[in-house]
Amino acid sequence: MANEDHSVVDPPPRGPSASPRIWTGLGILLAVGLLLAVFVIRQGDEVPKPTTNKALGSAIPAQPTTTIDEQDELVNRLEEILVRREQAYRERSTKTLQEIYTVDCPCLESDSNAIHELKREGYVWVGGETSIKVRRTERVSARLWTIIADFTSAPLRIETESGKLIRREPGGTDLFQFALAMPTGSTEWLLGRASSYQGG
Repeated sequence: MANEDHSVVDPPPRGPSASPRIWTGLGILLAVGLLLAVFVIRQGDEVPKPTTNKALGSAIPAQPTTTIDEQDELVNRLEEILVRREQAYRERSTKTLQEIYTVDCPCLESDSNAIHELKREGYVWVGGETSIKVRRTERVSARLWTIIADFTSAPLRIETESGKLIRREPGGTDLFQFALAMPTGSTEWLLGRASSYQGG
């Protein structure tokens, strides 16, 4: 999931080439591993601020409203989202994407377009399994959390339905920041942003 370009291990075979649109969509998609670019998300509520005890003239931190169980729930949900995204690509089905992304997430359209191209060209997604190792979770607001994690993806192959290799991408590990949001009216956390993280 690095922002820098990955070199292709094997060049595409000679012969009829895929449409420019699929290389635009898949090229960008594969260059970052399994998640794309920067997503747009509504920030929602403000982060709770410390309250002031006027009698003592000191700041009293707001009472924590999260537990280890809540953080575990968010991490489990992110892992589920990543698994379901892989499933959407393997099955070449866009329906699942609508259940894991916020509606204003640009990746919803990008991934949908890439999956439509896979179907149109008769290509299949092989491998590319992912995993995360969480470093930190942070509550931004009541409806927004960020998760800093090492994101690891296995090698990925794009093949024809008959098994002919079209493109290969190496696996790798990169540090990413994921934003999980719960839009108004939703009962599940959705992925709203995934971007390369430069902090420690």
